[in-house]
Amino acid sequence: MPRRFLQVLVTFLALISLMSAQGKPEVPSIVVSPAQARAGAPIVLTGVGMTPNRTVLSHLIRPDGTEYNPLRFRTNQKGEFSHKIDTVMLDSGMFEVWVMDEASNVASNHVHFTVTP
Repeated sequence: MPRRFLQVLVTFLALISLMSAQGKPEVPSIVVSPAQARAGAPIVLTGVGMTPNRTVLSHLIRPDGTEYNPLRFRTNQKGEFSHKIDTVMLDSGMFEVWVMDEASNVASNHVHFTVTP
């Protein structure tokens, strides 16, 4: 557990560092950590560059190309959010995720993660 937390923390800090070096991103940006996990292990979705204190709609595409019902997350005062993806009930394979900033109607980058048996 502490190792996964450190992976997420390092990924998040790298993203924040990149933002500081380049200024606020033009569009919302997300990362997942780790990018591959065994079924049952958590994957953390982290986003930055969203409208502060508003909502984003998260989209998750299954390996077969169908989409789960979107989930709504609230951003903090810095326009950031974090969400633990529970992989217990997910099929094995590659998933695609992105978010839509509902206030600005701007989509984030699309990222992939893989769940293994």
